[in-house]
Amino acid sequence: MRNFIFSILLTLITTTLSFAGNNSSANKNSDIMLGAYLLEDAYNPEKITDFELDINNELAIINIFTSFDYNWDNLYVQCSNIVNEGATPMITLEPTLFERSNDNLLTEISNGDWDPYLDEWIADFILWAEDLDDPDVRVLLRFAHEFNGIWYPWSNDPSNYIQAWQYLHNKFEVAGANQYIEWVWNANNVDIDDYNDITQYYPGDDMVDWTSLDGYNWGSNYSFSEWNTFTELFEEQYTILVSSFPHKPILIAEIATVEPSDLPESSIEYGGDDSDSNESKAKWINDMFKQISSNFVAIKGIVWFNMNKEHSWSINEEDHNTGLAKFKKMAQQKYITSNFNTAESYGMDELLSSVSYRIAASSIDSTITHSGKSMQSQADGFRGLSQAVIEKHRKQHHDIIAKQARQAK
Repeated sequence: MRNFIFSILLTLITTTLSFAGNNSSANKNSDIMLGAYLLEDAYNPEKITDFELDINNELAIINIFTSFDYNWDNLYVQCSNIVNEGATPMITLEPTLFERSNDNLLTEISNGDWDPYLDEWIADFILWAEDLDDPDVRVLLRFAHEFNGIWYPWSNDPSNYIQAWQYLHNKFEVAGANQYIEWVWNANNVDIDDYNDITQYYPGDDMVDWTSLDGYNWGSNYSFSEWNTFTELFEEQYTILVSSFPHKPILIAEIATVEPSDLPESSIEYGGDDSDSNESKAKWINDMFKQISSNFVAIKGIVWFNMNKEHSWSINEEDHNTGLAKFKKMAQQKYITSNFNTAESYGMDELLSSVSYRIAASSIDSTITHSGKSMQSQADGFRGLSQAVIEKHRKQHHDIIAKQARQAK
């Protein structure tokens, strides 16, 4: 029943957009921006050029990671490299420190403890933006992402999350920095927290430009995961976004799939099996692009996570990576753009005004579909991760950011 209702919703949205094809804004409204996160975190512009050559297209968005350990000495290099390549930076700003990787800093932010750091960060950002001498310059700012997980210390804390977001947004506003910023509010595709409702973390329409989701096909590499399609990964949270925030375009800020050849790590206590060995990364990528363009029409950008981290997410990093040829083919589709479009330019209010995205909770049948069962299994599995595994993940994440910063020097 849930799949049936979801299909009706998508049909209504698609129909609305097809009528919009007769107006002058239709081309931009159908554009899907292409983005990626790349090895070396934009410190090395050659990595950007090489990836664009491999896919035979330019990127509209390049994601980079930073934390409160770093300032614009680093970001100046990263963002300048991205802009020089003709793309728009998406700064994933993590409120955490290497030496305090398990501490939640959200209340410290709201209390003003981080004002000296943030004031300097904002001032240096404005100087960088003004030096570009481009009135259209934009930076996507993704603060405290994946708040509905458990792997980051700021997770599972909606009240303090909202207060910190609003405090930070207001500081940017007072400083005059928001003219250059597109604020990206980012959730995980599966609720791992105690609330099971991402809307409880929403800081307000006037403080968000993009809603966004992260999601990965983990394959059968964990005992609680299996090979999932794009639709299975995103349909439930996507429906919540278009129902609750219909006037906000959606960005898929992190997405990738494992290789079918990936094997569970023996060191991980939650290892799965190799039952996905007959699947295809290329087919998964093909389906991803087709689903977004045909059914998930509120999605206006996808940012591929092109790094072999926990698993082989990349399409071109090493010899065993697959899917490049298919990604390259799909990147040439007419609905894919390498130009950055602001959230406002998509005109979601105008396009979607004739369709009600708001679905009463009572209208969704309680029957659990296959994808619902699969996502619930993932949620239960991730909730069961030991604290030792979570803290190991946090340290590894900090180590990656630090390593790439050191290599740049």
